Amino acid sequence: MPSATSHLIGIAGRSGSGKTTLAFALADALVDAAVLPMDAYYRDLAYLDSAARARRNFDRPGAFDWEPFVADLRALRRRETVQRPSYNFTTHTRRREVVPIEPQAYLIVEGLLVLCRPDVRTLLDTTVFLEVDDQTAIDRRMARDRRDRGRAPSAVRAQYARDVRPMFERYVHPTARWAELTLSGDSPVQANVERIATLLMGR
Repeated sequence: MPSATSHLIGIAGRSGSGKTTLAFALADALVDAAVLPMDAYYRDLAYLDSAARARRNFDRPGAFDWEPFVADLRALRRRETVQRPSYNFTTHTRRREVVPIEPQAYLIVEGLLVLCRPDVRTLLDTTVFLEVDDQTAIDRRMARDRRDRGRAPSAVRAQYARDVRPMFERYVHPTARWAELTLSGDSPVQANVERIATLLMGR
């Protein structure tokens, strides 16, 4: 008989640490698992012009729409289907379409600030923090933003220096203390999946 609640796994870490890659690899390994990206819950900036949107700091807690994020986590924990938002990272606006997330035995929640707030941490059964050095992080972010978001290298570097690195030091890195398991984002993904699976087997 399936459990009445889903087991929630939180994966946090700096931009470029490999959270999304690890989350989906872990979901594949667990089979009965879904992934909920925290990035989908950025606040909609459609009310601002494009220049103002580009200047916003997306690495601080206030950039996220926490109320629906927490509500969806609670619903998924109760094994209820949710319709998560869909975010356009090029225009910094929320798309009209939503993405249905079906309840599974495991829900993997990944994002910069997954471990930031007590109301989220209390919902998580297993917590992971990914660490990676600064140069690797910026190299990975540069590759992603150029490939997926059409951003110029100079703009990526400027945003990293202005917002990403300072907010990591202020808000993200301190949350590592809440993680049961700290992993290297430079390690092979499969090795990290196995470390988490071993932890889960001991539950």
